[in-house]
Order: sequence, then structure tokens, then C-alpha cells
Amino acid sequence: MSAAALATNAPRLQASSAPELIDLSTRLADLLERETAALRAMKVHEAAAFAEEKMRLTRRYRATIEELRAGRTTLRETAAPLRVELVAVATRLAAAAQENELALRAGRAAVQSVVAAIVDAIKVNERSTQAYRAPRQPAPKPRLIAGIAVNQSL
Repeated sequence: MSAAALATNAPRLQASSAPELIDLSTRLADLLERETAALRAMKVHEAAAFAEEKMRLTRRYRATIEELRAGRTTLRETAAPLRVELVAVATRLAAAAQENELALRAGRAAVQSVVAAIVDAIKVNERSTQAYRAPRQPAPKPRLIAGIAVNQSL
């Protein structure tokens, strides 16, 4: 969302809620930037460690926005310095979220290609080991019995 769209569509923040939303947005943007850096450095375990905190902050951010929307307030009525800071942090958060999404998609694609390469290698290995199996033998021919003797004296 652009800064202009945020300024016209975002809820009005009361003086007490603007710093809270700025702090929450800043923390979430910082976390997304760290996770993106870890993903780009292929430090998957480090990036995975951010997942729980990212979900917690995202839920809090969403709940805060919903509470503000429920009050049917507008950003225009917020004090100018807070409004400028909020627009700046919202712009940063949107950019961080977009970069994070791209890094996650790239990471997912990399994992899928590694898995596909492993599957292909297994298939090639199975084909190459099939040559070492015993060759197929035709079904054995039935034995010919020269003659049958029947004892009828019993």
C-alpha cells in the first residue's frame, strides 16, 4: 500500500495508539528484514527461528488495525509529526513485507529444485543398479515323464 493510500484509507489514531502502532510496525519491519537477510544467506534454521515471533507480531498488528477501524477514525486527525512517522514506518513495513515474500518464494523454489534433483538422482541410481540383477530366466520347461506304471493289485 502506498503512503498516499495509507494516509487516506488508514484509521485515525488517537495520540496514545499512534506510538504503539509505530512501535509495533517498526518491530515487525525489523523482524522481516532480519528474516529476509537470513533467507538470502541460506541460513534456513535462523530464518525459521523468526516464524513464531513474526506470527505473534502480525496478529498484534492486525488486531490493532482492526480496533482502530472499529472506531471509524481517520489518519488525518492524528498529530502531524506522528502522522509523518506513521506513514514512513508503514511504507518501510510494506517494503519489508514485499522483500520477505520474494525471499520466501525464492527459498521455496530452491528447496523444490533440490528435492527434484534428489528424486532424479534416486531414479537414475535405481536404473543403474537394475543392470546388476540376475537376468530374467524363461519359465522352466516341464519335465517329460517317460512312462507311468500303475499297480492295480491293491
